[in-house]
Amino acid sequence: MPNRLFVDKFRVECLSCGARRVVVGEEHHHIDPGECHRCGYVGWAASADLTATLRRQLREHPLQRRSLRTV
Repeated sequence: MPNRLFVDKFRVECLSCGARRVVVGEEHHHIDPGECHRCGYVGWAASADLTATLRRQLREHPLQRRSLRTV
């Protein structure tokens, strides 16, 4: 088990409702923050990676209308 004194904390946001949560771990590794406490969605992104424009686009497009694209 990693020593939590040396592990970073960073903020993630729910990609459905925008709820924020602080998680402990390494930002660039897969971390599962679990289900959103507000809406139950399980999709998260690091807050530092989201721009104001991207946040607005996510709010304006309901989950049912979003499509997946390969990066």
